[in-house]
Amino acid sequence: MSSTPLPLPPIGDLSEQQVRGAACVYCGILLDNGTAIDLGEQPASRAGVAVRWFPRACPRDGAT
Repeated sequence: MSSTPLPLPPIGDLSEQQVRGAACVYCGILLDNGTAIDLGEQPASRAGVAVRWFPRACPRDGAT
């Protein structure tokens, strides 16, 4: 297992489900609250507006 987290994909490349944390930001698999890995609050810009988002990952992708 690597100790360096994967870089987050650009928010503009993600589906609505990935942006709101319902799906893994890396592979798109649907997540449940029991197994999702919280990747922490992240700053981003959408349509020129500063926003915060809370990406999550599946156990396979979030453990890297």
